[in-house]
Amino acid sequence: MKLPVILLCLASMMSSPFISAQSNETIEEATALIKSGNYDQAADILQRLEQKSPKDGNINMLLGECSLALNETADAIEQYKTAQKKGINNAWLSLADIAATQYRISDAEDDIELYRKGLKRTKKKTDPDESGEIVAKIDRIKNMLDRVEKIVIIDSLTVPAGDFFTHYRLSPESGTLASPASVPEGFEPAPSTVVYTSESGMEQLYAIRDSSSTKLASSTLLFGGEREKPIVLNGNLNEGGDANYPFLLPDGITLYYANNGENSLGGYDIFISRKSGMDYLQPQNIGMPYNSPYNDYLLAIDEVTGAGWWATDRNHIPGMLTIYVFIPSDLRTNYSPDDPNLASFARIDNYKATWAPDNDYADLLAKIRAIKPSSENNGPTFEFYIPGRGILTSLDSFKSQPAAEAMRQYLTQSESVEKTRNDLNQLREKYANGNTSTADKIRELESKLRHDTNKLKSIRNTVIRLESN
Repeated sequence: MKLPVILLCLASMMSSPFISAQSNETIEEATALIKSGNYDQAADILQRLEQKSPKDGNINMLLGECSLALNETADAIEQYKTAQKKGINNAWLSLADIAATQYRISDAEDDIELYRKGLKRTKKKTDPDESGEIVAKIDRIKNMLDRVEKIVIIDSLTVPAGDFFTHYRLSPESGTLASPASVPEGFEPAPSTVVYTSESGMEQLYAIRDSSSTKLASSTLLFGGEREKPIVLNGNLNEGGDANYPFLLPDGITLYYANNGENSLGGYDIFISRKSGMDYLQPQNIGMPYNSPYNDYLLAIDEVTGAGWWATDRNHIPGMLTIYVFIPSDLRTNYSPDDPNLASFARIDNYKATWAPDNDYADLLAKIRAIKPSSENNGPTFEFYIPGRGILTSLDSFKSQPAAEAMRQYLTQSESVEKTRNDLNQLREKYANGNTSTADKIRELESKLRHDTNKLKSIRNTVIRLESN
């Protein structure tokens, strides 16, 4: 998700004379950790800073950013509310952004109104109205909530982000998905792309990078087994952003791909286009529930099994993606805009809520699972800050073997912590909706989360100590 909060936080932090004068090095370290995604470590520093300067709302803005990135949305909201009470008017923008992302449109619009009222009260009459981007986002979400497609999601998988496509189980007739390493030397695909190859092998699609963005390109198999130099597909597909993650149906005409341009809700959205002659027609955003304010990519449909797949990071599990398996329909049917559960279906709070009564999808799932997935595996990737060494991104980058082993424990424990967080957030939502029977389980998970988080911090310190020695 693209959050203007980050820039607002950093700008506010740099403008704070107390922080700049008293603890510039610590703030620089926390800011660097935030930029590199090490939010737990940044939060530790910021919590100590808050004790030193409890009236500085800029610190709460940064703490809110950390909590939001750690999927602790309730804590983030409290931090932003605290920042607002301490005089940070931009906190209303952060609150509006969260409300919009949760599809609480009325709350988001109220927060924008309070932000604008705050601008009128400020002594700095020249302060610009910075709400435009979030207001546009609210409008896009409102429009898409009017046409949430009614689909049946039959399965959900949580997999490592680096090799997520290897978990798609597609029949050979659907083509294959592979890493950029499968492309002939010298063609230089974008490092983040997934390579689609048709069943015949004649057409290969992937993203290539130019000076400013990634664009989809096609490479044809030539006589003799060599491949033609990739040709960039027409500019209609770029939408002012990065085009990536292509999948072409066996008809050779219908193209699904992801783009993070101006018609996206935020991050990557999935689009559809159809080929006409040599070019592709103007793409269309396929809407909700496939797309969200986060990153959604690589929608693939297997016409043999009758199952579709797409991946998303909307569930905020560090280093992991969620893959949803669904049943495509030839004729789109949308939920009523007045459905009281519309936002829940759009968010996919519970994918089993999409099941028809008394329907059993076991046979279809068994058919899918009989297909062997790709065996590619790039191993775990991450970003971990070691003082004096910087950011390490793989187990191979550790000098100390004991530290690498401890890092494996850290990654495993991180997954456990995130699962507990996700389970806790779901129970809290049920409690907020009136299901008070979840209270005991909530307390149990809160206790478990505190214990597991402390254990995670201990392992993190062990990793740093072993590698630093």
